[in-house]
Amino acid sequence: MDSSKLSSKFQLTLPKRVREDLEVEEGDRILFVKGEGGQWTILRVPSDPLDALRYLGERAGLTGTPSEVRREMESWEE
Repeated sequence: MDSSKLSSKFQLTLPKRVREDLEVEEGDRILFVKGEGGQWTILRVPSDPLDALRYLGERAGLTGTPSEVRREMESWEE
């Protein structure tokens, strides 16, 4: 799975029409994740970084604290 760090440098503002098509509201945090086979998935994650790490860790089947989940996910990039 390709992943991007939860960082402000990757944030962008989507036009209203795109937000409506994706069924997200202003202020929602979304991630685009490229899975096996090259297919992209859009995930709506909590805006709080700790809650987002908990959510992503749960989806990935990881256990531990948000810090442990973050370290594990960052190791995937190496």
